[in-house]
Amino acid sequence: MDAADRLLADLAAWDAARSRQDEAWLRQQAEEEARFTGLALDLAEQADAVTVRTTTGRQHHGHVVAVAEDFLVMRPAGGAPVFLPYAAIVIVRPAAASDTPSSRLPLLGMRLVHALAALSAERPRVSIVVHGGEATTGELRSVGVDVATLRLEGGATVYVRVDAVAEVVLFG
Repeated sequence: MDAADRLLADLAAWDAARSRQDEAWLRQQAEEEARFTGLALDLAEQADAVTVRTTTGRQHHGHVVAVAEDFLVMRPAGGAPVFLPYAAIVIVRPAAASDTPSSRLPLLGMRLVHALAALSAERPRVSIVVHGGEATTGELRSVGVDVATLRLEGGATVYVRVDAVAEVVLFG
């Protein structure tokens, strides 16, 4: 091997090492800029099954079907949609390996309080679980600035602070 060949081999090795360094740096930057909403969007687009554990200790298995400003919606196989505020999500475990979450922003430009307010017009039957794990099931009658009103079977009314909501299961 003459001097020119050695020089070319050295340059090729240096270029490969530099490329690996650049790749590692870009991966580190992506990890540092990752957002939870980016992760949720990635999972929704991949349509892979995920398991989500909440602050209540409950686990939900299914697919992420919507991503908003402060919540996501999961649909378990054959089950009712579950609205999960980000503040109540402790762990997200994808069934398949996934890349570093992206830094993208949510698709739905709404907050949980607005989604519940829109749903309340249809008076759906819901189960609302609050931080601490207590569940209340009834008809979602209305949602104000920070309070949801449920009508229970038998006619009693319950008021739930929206900030205390950890999960909402929409039965229809």
